Amino acid sequence: MPPSFERWKAELLIVGNIVQDDDSATPPDEAHRRFQHYCAMLDALTGAEGAQYALAIVQSVQAEHDYGAYQTANRVAWRFGETAYCAALLHELPRLIASLPDWAGDFLVGIANGAGTPSASTIICFNALLAGAPSAQQALIAAFIAQEEDDGWFAHCPGVLGHS
Repeated sequence: MPPSFERWKAELLIVGNIVQDDDSATPPDEAHRRFQHYCAMLDALTGAEGAQYALAIVQSVQAEHDYGAYQTANRVAWRFGETAYCAALLHELPRLIASLPDWAGDFLVGIANGAGTPSASTIICFNALLAGAPSAQQALIAAFIAQEEDDGWFAHCPGVLGHS
């Protein structure tokens, strides 16, 4: 376990802000070093460190183009279990919907795709946590899901998310 959660989280948020191709201020070797360090920090987690780490992982998703790093982040966040994963995602969905809607859709479709599989319990978990969220947050997330059910991330599985 990292020595200080707050220090670890601060570092994760810095290196998790993946340097974009159009960033001319950051040298390519520094961008690569940060990318590699981000992935290494994630891979070092076992899932036993505590739910606050799952939240920090989702908070570290900050850039549009991740070059594969956020798939690692998503995979590692699942190590903390479906409740910690769903709670962390639910906490960050308003931000993701507003600033990085493709990431919001990508992470949510991973849950929705569990319909009819052994992973369906994650849908139940997510929907229960959503039902207990503040009404403004529920409305924002429900509107995003409804929009994406029309012709987006959830067109293939309408009615799966956001219904308890």
